[in-house]
Parts: sequence; structure tokens; C-alpha cells
Amino acid sequence: MFPHAAAILAVWLLWVVIVPAIDSAVSSEDPTVAGDRLAVTESVSFTVPAGWNINSGFLIDQRSASGSVPRVELTGGSVSFVVDADDFTGTADELLSQVDAVSLATNGSSVLAISSPPQPVTTDGGLTGVQIRFDTPRAAGSMATFVVGDKGIRVQVVGPPDQIASHSQEIADMIASFGTTEGDTK
Repeated sequence: MFPHAAAILAVWLLWVVIVPAIDSAVSSEDPTVAGDRLAVTESVSFTVPAGWNINSGFLIDQRSASGSVPRVELTGGSVSFVVDADDFTGTADELLSQVDAVSLATNGSSVLAISSPPQPVTTDGGLTGVQIRFDTPRAAGSMATFVVGDKGIRVQVVGPPDQIASHSQEIADMIASFGTTEGDTK
């Protein structure tokens, strides 16, 4: 009977003391450094200013085991910068409307209903798309959409209005930096 109690005590110590101690010792922070470029698709990437935290996504020289490019999620203070890419045939305007329709169906709110009119946006890398901005008492941000080849790209930025204002130049610079990844042959 005593050996079983010792085994139970060892398992309890492992899960209650040791695992939490290891978890708190490992940082979930992955801050960017000047010049970091994150992959959006196999052929599109963008530059991130120093100090943003990478919650998901890969630098252009990294690859997953499957070779796929994951969604990019960054945080800068309370600001969330999320980039999704998926198969899409259509225009950037159509992609923006599709994203809004999905948002309306899933959470009952329309980004387009509370936003500025869509404005054309052209990146320094020559990508063209559309962008809307929104500002409510609790949240502000923007959504930009691009279509590159057979990929639709959605860039969503959300945060408290004061944080969006303080990061506005960095956000604008990130969106402007979208372009074809250097050295890409596709």
C-alpha cells in the first residue's frame, strides 16, 4: 500500500509543483528585432518594428515541419496585429466584403457598418488593396485586404484607441512593408 501512496505523491508533486514552476520559468515572449521580416505566404512577407511580440508566425527563413506558413499574430502593448492568408479568387474589395459577411454571421457585428469608407492602399512593395479604419469608444483599428496571385490576405489591427494612436506609425509602416519576399522565385 505504501509504494502506491509514494507513486501518487510523486505524480501530485510533478503536476502541482514541478510543471507550474517550469511553466513560469519559460517566457512566452518572442520580441522582434529591427529588420525582422515575417512570412505571410510562400511569396509575401512584411517587416515588423523592434519590440512587437510574435505570438504566432515565422520569420521568412523559418519553416514549419509541414512547410506551411501559419497565421501571423503580433502584439504591441494592447494592440493586436493579425495577418491571415488563404486561397481566394476575386478582388481585394470582394475579400473585404466576404470578411465582413463572415463577421456579421458569426458574431452579429459588421466592421463595415462602423468604419470609414474603404480606401485604396498600395504598399511600398507594389501590392494594391483596400483598407478601412474604425474607431469606437472601446476599440479602434483597421482592416486591409490584398489579393496576390491565388491568395487573399487579410490584415486586422485592433486595440484600445489610445494604444492604436501611439502605435499608428508602426502599424502604417508594417502595412506599407508588405511585398514579395526577397529571393522568391515564384
